[in-house]
Amino acid sequence: MPYFQNAMEEMKIAEPGFHEKLSNIPASSWSKAYFSGRAKCDILLNNICEVFNRQLIGARDKPVITCLESIRVYMTKRIVNVKKIQAKAHGPLTPHAQEVFNKIKEEASQLNVLMVDAVQYQVNSSRSQCVVNMKNRTCTCRKWDLTSMPCKHAVAAINDRARNDIRIGVPEELVDEVYWLSTWKKVYENVINPIPGPENWIPSQCPTKLLPPKHHKQVGRPQKKRKKSVGEAEVEAHFDSEGKMTRKGNTTKCSKCGNLGHNSRTCKGQGGENVENVVHAPSENQVAGGENKTRKKCSKCGSLGHNSKTCKGQGGRMFKNLKLYHKVHQVRVKLS
Repeated sequence: MPYFQNAMEEMKIAEPGFHEKLSNIPASSWSKAYFSGRAKCDILLNNICEVFNRQLIGARDKPVITCLESIRVYMTKRIVNVKKIQAKAHGPLTPHAQEVFNKIKEEASQLNVLMVDAVQYQVNSSRSQCVVNMKNRTCTCRKWDLTSMPCKHAVAAINDRARNDIRIGVPEELVDEVYWLSTWKKVYENVINPIPGPENWIPSQCPTKLLPPKHHKQVGRPQKKRKKSVGEAEVEAHFDSEGKMTRKGNTTKCSKCGNLGHNSRTCKGQGGENVENVVHAPSENQVAGGENKTRKKCSKCGSLGHNSKTCKGQGGRMFKNLKLYHKVHQVRVKLS
């Protein structure tokens, strides 16, 4: 609990708005520190509902009888598949629970245990120190309380009891029965009986004829996908089909004037506070008389604004004797 209070105080300083929203929601609905442990699970998700809803995508828009028949067939197949897995499983726990518990036992081997009496133990690690009560089956880290599966501190205490000749059996015996393989088999021991087709159904003796409701066809194509929440849609908008982040939503910044909304190629000094200080140099193909006129380049003197026919030596290289230049040019043409 002290950790929860300290975290809320830090959140109040860093994110006042978020702290106000969480304060209006009971802590037992979103904080593990206040979970009761009745559910024997420390996960706050509704994935079971989402998985089941995903299986009904192809059937939920069909008539009631067809939809129920699809659910029945799906549940029948699921029971058969689970029973195949159960037949291959061996051990006191379910396959997934055994995998999780094996990792807990590996982590417990790295802890130091201080025995206080036959009931209480102090378990130390490099970053934490917890108290385990074997009689009440509790630990100050609260993982044993929430999941009903011994945490790494409890397993370390169990191993220490075995070293001190206090026999309590294997650690798996302290795992709650909800994780036992026998309990899992009891859940799926019943089956859904098969039923004949509609042609073999007994006609109803109800004198009232039930008519289907009037159907009004909506405009547009019916939607198959579920509606996503606001937060989920905003996150997925920044990723493409391959899971990579896109530039969608980013604002372009001009490298000339420093304003947002355009780049240097389309910059005309628009927007921002730096418009008056932006000076664009004319391009080489622009003349003072107009922006769309191209400047001619002389092939004789290399200057702009005229060609070789109208060249009189202005700008660039100066020729004092143009007649001599033309004669030399003609000789070069003949020799080439």
